[in-house]
Amino acid sequence: MIGRIFGLLLGAGLGGLAYVILYPGGLEGQVPVIDLGAFESVRLGVALAAGLLGAALVIAALMRGPTRRKSRDDLPATAVFKFDDEVLDAKEAALPEEPRPFQDLTSLETLEATPVPAPEPIPETEPEPEPFATPSVGEDDAFDAARAELRAHARAEDWAAAARALQRATTLAVSDRQHMLAAQDAGDFARAQGRMDDAIEAYDLALAHARLTQAPDLIADSLLNVGDMAYEEHRLDAAVDAYEAALSLRRQQVQEGGGVEARHALTIALERLADVREDRGHRTRALDLYRESEAIAAELARADEARFGGDLATTRQRLAELESRLLA
Repeated sequence: MIGRIFGLLLGAGLGGLAYVILYPGGLEGQVPVIDLGAFESVRLGVALAAGLLGAALVIAALMRGPTRRKSRDDLPATAVFKFDDEVLDAKEAALPEEPRPFQDLTSLETLEATPVPAPEPIPETEPEPEPFATPSVGEDDAFDAARAELRAHARAEDWAAAARALQRATTLAVSDRQHMLAAQDAGDFARAQGRMDDAIEAYDLALAHARLTQAPDLIADSLLNVGDMAYEEHRLDAAVDAYEAALSLRRQQVQEGGGVEARHALTIALERLADVREDRGHRTRALDLYRESEAIAAELARADEARFGGDLATTRQRLAELESRLLA
């Protein structure tokens, strides 16, 4: 509003100036005579310029409409979040490749915070169970069924049902092994959603339970997950430490007579460590690790081409790429 008033006043003033220039001594001598000096010869042009400019300012002031501040309703809506690739098995299984919009999944923190219904009171005549009783066969079956349900719902992209299955598996976990697997599933679930902090916390918990089991295969699996998260966050030193510890356990398993699964797991650990070694600039070390993995993969493929032939082809491709970069 102030700008409009100012424009009207300035336009009127310029219009009056144009009249004074054109009609010096007008209005019965009340208009003063303005000496234009060097511009006296173009008095008409100066008067027209002042008059036109004044008219333009007046018209602009009269035609300017009221302005409106943009409200929150005018701002574009933003999506809450999207999912990245879902990986439910830490070693091999892959879930949808395309990120999916997700609106109704309950967060992992909310699931964990949901109170578990209190158990029915135990009659006084019945003995109380021991606090750390070994889970029964039925409890093992229920836990495994919950994890199988989690994978099935995730592959079907029924994320709300998958979250409920994850909560059931976490609640049913009794032994350290089950706690480790449930925490690993929670880490995979959070990682698929891009919640890296939650994934790191879950994988660290899985590693703690794995160490309590003293099972080398579970500890190695957990170390690989911890290394993967460090690698994705470009904490290469931490990734190297985790991968080297996992590789040491895998070598020990093979040396102690581990079968096909142990040797296949060894190739995975070798290649994970080789990749991070290459990123750190240790290409010669990475090349040695890939060559060792290729030799083991070739033995596995000769014994079972249908299962391990694709792994061997991928390893050889990566080995050739690394050799070409080293020789360049």
